[in-house]
Amino acid sequence: MAIAAGQRDRETVRAGLERWLARDGDAVVVGALEAPAAGLSSDTLFARVERASGSEQIVLRLPPAGEGLFPAYDLGRQARVQQELAEVGYPVAAPVIHEPDPAWLGAPFLVMPRVAGRVLLANPSFLASGWLHDAGRESQRGLLDGFLATLAGLHRLDPGRFGFLAAGVPPSLAGEVVRWSDYLTWACGEVAPPGYLADALAWCVRHRPDPEPRASVCWGDVQLVNAVFAADGAVDAVLDWEMCGLGPAEMDLGWFLALHGMMVAAQGGDLPGFGDRAGMVARYEGMLGRAVEELTWYEAFALVRSGSIMVRIARLLAAQGVDDSWLTHGNPTQAALDRLLG
Repeated sequence: MAIAAGQRDRETVRAGLERWLARDGDAVVVGALEAPAAGLSSDTLFARVERASGSEQIVLRLPPAGEGLFPAYDLGRQARVQQELAEVGYPVAAPVIHEPDPAWLGAPFLVMPRVAGRVLLANPSFLASGWLHDAGRESQRGLLDGFLATLAGLHRLDPGRFGFLAAGVPPSLAGEVVRWSDYLTWACGEVAPPGYLADALAWCVRHRPDPEPRASVCWGDVQLVNAVFAADGAVDAVLDWEMCGLGPAEMDLGWFLALHGMMVAAQGGDLPGFGDRAGMVARYEGMLGRAVEELTWYEAFALVRSGSIMVRIARLLAAQGVDDSWLTHGNPTQAALDRLLG
């Protein structure tokens, strides 16, 4: 589903980016901007930049033009995460530059190199077609295991280096539950939250793990479609750090399993090389170096968060005159919660 919260004039953005890149006096030509997808999260644009020294492919990211999925977009925070990760050798697009001055493009923005490689699509689903679907079981298994190893590598990093993600408040699941409860209220506006989400959120409050595992650096939006892969299936770059933070590694694993599970349910089956859920969890545990705890809770909380974002999408669709009845009829999040919690 392609949704655009607002539209920017690409030629205006291109010209502003060209001026910004040439601000030190270099001769710069920016080619036409291309968008890989339209969405509400952030505006992402690709461009070729020509200089006397040669050409390069870059990625430009801006907050959405108009209302978006989140109340605020802290691009500086995202840039710092990627910079810190690059310094410890983690696969991200780097260097990334944050420009906070909106005068250039009408909003703050990020500029980073475009990582060459292959990506997976959500629509049409990579489970149903595409290069990974057509690969053999061994290649599929190798790609997933490499992805899980990359995730576990993130979770093994020293979170002390990323204390700025906590904004001065020690990370806690109780705080996360409150934060996402507030988000759901904001997403719903004057409308009451859907009953299934309110019930699931109450379940999460009652069953919150205590004590909780130690905090890790969390990616936040762990999906195979948010990575760039080399020809051999290795992860060349982890993308989209808007939802990053500190918390138990189970937060990320639960998100991955919950969203991947909804895709599998929609397609009627997984890729044969991926194996079953229990096998995925066991392999990840070996990579992490410890057993994961109370995974049902983290999957349920992931579905609450995903469902809350869907509520926001539905409201933005309705404001554009688009039918949002899918939110209450055939909603994959509601079906997933029913399967998980009964």
